Amino acid sequence: MSTKIVTVELSKPLPNTIEGAENYDSVWAIAMREGVPLGVTVIDNGHMPVSQEFLRSEIVRQMNWTLTSGKDFRDKAQFEKPLPPEFAEEPELARLLPTMKPIVGQTHFLSIIVCTYDRPDDLRRCLQNLIKLEAGKHRFELIVVDNHPSSGKIAPIVKEFTGVRYEPEPRQGVSYARNKGLRASRGDIVAVVDDDVVVTSGWLRRILAPFSDERVMCVSGLVLPLELESDSQEMFEKYGGLGRGYVPRVFGSEFFNTKHVVQSWELGGTANVAIRKSVIRETGMFDETLGTGSPTGEGEAIYMFYRILKLGHLCYYEPAAYVWHKHRNSMKALRKQLYGYLKGQVSYQLRCLISDRDKRVYHKLFYDLPLWYAKRIYRILRGREKYPMQLVMVEMAGLAMGAPAFIKSNRMHRELNGAGTNPIRPELVDI
Repeated sequence: MSTKIVTVELSKPLPNTIEGAENYDSVWAIAMREGVPLGVTVIDNGHMPVSQEFLRSEIVRQMNWTLTSGKDFRDKAQFEKPLPPEFAEEPELARLLPTMKPIVGQTHFLSIIVCTYDRPDDLRRCLQNLIKLEAGKHRFELIVVDNHPSSGKIAPIVKEFTGVRYEPEPRQGVSYARNKGLRASRGDIVAVVDDDVVVTSGWLRRILAPFSDERVMCVSGLVLPLELESDSQEMFEKYGGLGRGYVPRVFGSEFFNTKHVVQSWELGGTANVAIRKSVIRETGMFDETLGTGSPTGEGEAIYMFYRILKLGHLCYYEPAAYVWHKHRNSMKALRKQLYGYLKGQVSYQLRCLISDRDKRVYHKLFYDLPLWYAKRIYRILRGREKYPMQLVMVEMAGLAMGAPAFIKSNRMHRELNGAGTNPIRPELVDI
């Protein structure tokens, strides 16, 4: 199965037809308003053309909007009300949630860190878009951290781009690489993007906008699929993908102080996130026993979110700051990714239990997760859910190996760096 992805700007007339739709099983039409994604309409066209009228009717039906004129749609209220004069030069501030208290006229220096491991083609595409960013009143720098410098694949790519800084980090693991980038950064805000991400032109201003409220310490953005050309890419989106929806959200003490475990993965991940540098001196840096390249596989980002929220700070999810992400294009790579996600989920929970004494973890590991998978297997066997049982088994294997992976990762970190050197402790932060 393959899906064509198109963007539809609702402030302009809809296209007469979706070009090339007849070559695809389905179409993803991502609705935009002034460059802000508002939702997706999925059309199962079965290699048939998609006309303007059919596209319009599906957008109205699936997104529950009404026609205002022949070729336009009624948008959300935030786009209909006139722009306040104080936001004339910063319209992205006017679009923040009403609970925000933005200070107009702030400027920031953004350090953008791209960590990579022997993916020169993906990195080149990523940098080609990053250097074109519209900074406006802000400044930014680009730092590439090479997590396998001995291969010699990355340094020549970085040299193709003027002004991009190269930092080698031979210790394998994305958290080592991200911490190396943090130490090398000079900005007051640090953004972390993956090397298989393509940023959009307005991304920088939009991901910085929530930081105009001094209570906000972390901003994550929407991650959309760059392509859905293979079964594995389609399956990853059915699994949940990397996006967290099209509605802005504020995460604070009410989200953290619940009877259930903190679901910090709802903020997104480090494919598209920015953090105020000052808060890292309070929380500590990325956990070097978690993350891709370590035995645990994942978890370093959501544990950083957890610590920020634990301190009582605000985190903001801003879908307007969206990027495109290239999903894994083989089932083997997808299985490895899902296996790592579930190992990382368990490892994240264990870190919260051990380092933060968060006893809510017990309920999650020994009740919520087993019950959820039991119900999912039941739905699949009854034909109520279309998800391969093979992938369910991969995920459950990841759950089973989470604790051993966490133990192994901690042991490896001690052997490589010495005991008590994981910089999740604030006193070990050196930025």
